[in-house]
Amino acid sequence: LKLSKVSRASAIQRAGRAGRTRAGHCLRLYTQHDFDGRPEQDAPEIRRTDLAETVLSLRASGITDLAAFPFFEPPPAASLDAAETLLHRLGAVDPTGTVTEVGERLLRFPVHPRQARIIVEGERRGVGAEAAVLAALMGERDIRREARANLGQGGRPAAVVSGPSDLLELFERFREAERANFASGRMHSLSLEAGAVQSVDRVQKQLRRAVRGQGTRPQRPEDVEQALMLSVLAGYPDRVARRRRPRAPELLMFGGGTATLSDVSVVQDADLMVAADAEERPGKGAVVRLASAVEPEWLLDLYPDTLEEVDTLQWSAEARRVERLTRLSYGNLVLEETRTPAPASEATARVLVEAALAAGPGKFADPEALEQWRTRVALLAGAFPEAKFPTVDDTFLRDALASLCSDARSFKDLEGVSLLDALYARLTSEQQRLLATHAPERVTLPGGRGVKVHYEPGKPPWVESRLQDFFGMAQGPNVCAGRVPLVLHLLAPNMRAVQVTTDLAGFWERHYPAIRKELCRKYPRHSWPEDPRHAQPPAPRPPRR
Repeated sequence: LKLSKVSRASAIQRAGRAGRTRAGHCLRLYTQHDFDGRPEQDAPEIRRTDLAETVLSLRASGITDLAAFPFFEPPPAASLDAAETLLHRLGAVDPTGTVTEVGERLLRFPVHPRQARIIVEGERRGVGAEAAVLAALMGERDIRREARANLGQGGRPAAVVSGPSDLLELFERFREAERANFASGRMHSLSLEAGAVQSVDRVQKQLRRAVRGQGTRPQRPEDVEQALMLSVLAGYPDRVARRRRPRAPELLMFGGGTATLSDVSVVQDADLMVAADAEERPGKGAVVRLASAVEPEWLLDLYPDTLEEVDTLQWSAEARRVERLTRLSYGNLVLEETRTPAPASEATARVLVEAALAAGPGKFADPEALEQWRTRVALLAGAFPEAKFPTVDDTFLRDALASLCSDARSFKDLEGVSLLDALYARLTSEQQRLLATHAPERVTLPGGRGVKVHYEPGKPPWVESRLQDFFGMAQGPNVCAGRVPLVLHLLAPNMRAVQVTTDLAGFWERHYPAIRKELCRKYPRHSWPEDPRHAQPPAPRPPRR
């Protein structure tokens, strides 16, 4: 039973029907506030029902422009579009909206096109009579007493066993009742609702009289079952679902979204299935009441044009490599997926470059050394505009990474390669000479000590060393052919700066005499000459062992 709120007008009409024989009291099992919040009238049926049967009849009557058809109450355009889409999936109309041969055969049966499509497919497979019974079972109310007694809210009965299809299970229970001539005692033992069974019987007899032109009938019982399940699939191509995990009740749907397989379904093992009947339940979302297993090859048999095969290259963060992904999909459902290491190619290299950029250039070069290199090039570009140094931006880095990735497929293949070497190789020979000569990584002081030149973005280059290491120098060192003086961090023996300057000559003249007195007091064992310009700097200390 499907439970839903009725409108106020419908509630009043029902109360009137209850009181048509004599006066009495009507008890509504909801509050006055609930009643007052309901819509005044139910929406017209044409605005809330499936229009597939109506649209097929109109198309068969020669109506080509449904939007211009003079409906008494025009349906929503979305409902017409949904009906057209379904009929096209059922093969009832072609892309132009013309009724096909299949569509003409559907019109023989006074049921919804979905149920009619089951019968037509059953005819083709030699099981038209049985397919008519399935169509009747799906079109009428559920024949199982337990489905009506617990309103679909109960847990799994102890007697539920695994099977391929809830519809086949219903079919067998109906056949048992039929073999017993629908005796009330037998139907009670089968837990069947007598009225529902009799309704199904009347409909299936009517449908079977319209069955004709059957194909070759399968000989084995299991082949008959398969033919019937294929027929169900033909009627519900857009209701295919796949389990999120093996044996889990959560289902992913063909058109997107999710649903939950009912606890009482016998389809406990199949990974792929048709969700033939579902209902919305408060707090549970869509619950599939009737399901029927599907084999992937059946989709290839019935709907080859709907299957999509994708062959792409993707980056695997877990494996740290480019992989070839081959995927076969039916709508939003992935039927088959394989991943293999990608072969070396230009396309593979492009994917690897994107992954390398996302990981950051620092993964393939020391970040500090890379920043120093970029700053050195930018410094030379300003000092030697005629050399036309490149701008080391993301594009330049991408091109350098691309050169490293040309024959690689993974980060492992890039181990041992140097991004700095690749960047250096993209400079001309003259630019390489200027870089080595006029933006050196280290400079040598008079005493022979080599000190690192620090290049930082937005700052002038600088060096640091003990004050005594600069003895014997009248002017400080520079780069860019004397165009850029280095900032000097002059350190005391405790390696703390006593002065930061670019004017070494001015420091000797103006500040050194006062600083010398303080240094002599604190570090009397060190030599602090009065004329540092001509003094001998201390020899570099040998490296510790």
